[in-house]
Amino acid sequence: MSLSEKYYGIPESDPDLYASRDIDAIVRRWNSKAARWDSDLENATCHLNHDDAYRGFVELGKRLILDRHRLCSSGCLVDLGCGTGAVLTEFSTLFDKSIGIDISQEMLNVAVSKSIRNTEWRLDDVFEGGWSGRRHAAVLSRGILLSHYGDELARLLIAQTVKALAPGGFALFDFLSGEAPEATKILAPNKTYFCPHWLIDQAKHLGSSGAVVAGNPNARVRYLILKN
Repeated sequence: MSLSEKYYGIPESDPDLYASRDIDAIVRRWNSKAARWDSDLENATCHLNHDDAYRGFVELGKRLILDRHRLCSSGCLVDLGCGTGAVLTEFSTLFDKSIGIDISQEMLNVAVSKSIRNTEWRLDDVFEGGWSGRRHAAVLSRGILLSHYGDELARLLIAQTVKALAPGGFALFDFLSGEAPEATKILAPNKTYFCPHWLIDQAKHLGSSGAVVAGNPNARVRYLILKN
C-alpha cells in the first residue's frame, strides 16, 4: 500500500498529472487531504515529518527573517501552496501582512478558520503569477511544491519569485534532493528529485543575486534559499 493510500485513501499521483497541470484533478487530490493535513503534520511519525523537515523549514525561515527584521516587519509575506495555513501560523506575526495562495478550496477553508492575523487568502494557481506583480519581503513554500511539478515549472516559479522579491528580500522553498539515499525516495515516488547544484544554477541564471541550498546533504528534503 502506498503512503497516499494509507493516509488519504487515494493512489500515488501520476507525474504527468502535475506536469500537464491538470488543475481539476490536482484540486481533487488536495481537497481529499485537507481534513487530516494538520493532524498529520502534528504526528512526528508521519511521512510529512521525515528528517524533521517541517521543523527545519520553520527554524530556517525564522533565522532568515531575523536577519531582515526591519524589511519583514513592514513588508508582505507570500506563502505559495499555503494549504491549511500551517506555515502562516508560524510566520504571520513577523510581517505587516501575509498572502496565502492555494488551489484547494478545502485547504483554504481550514486556513481561514484559524483567523490568522492580517492575512489575505487567494484561491489561485501559483504558476499563473498574479501574485508576482508586486514586490514582497519574503516568499515561502513548504510542501515540496517544486518537486511536484518538475524542472520546467520549477524554473517558471523561481523566475516569478525572483521578480517578486523586494530589494533585500528572500525566498525559501523545500524540495526533494537527488543526493538523498535511494532507500528514502520510496516515501515520495513519482516526484522530481532535484540536484541541488542544478537549482542553484537555475536561480542565478534567472536573476537571483544569491542562491544557496541548506539542510543536511543526506536528507531527503532540503531547502532552496533565494536572495535579492
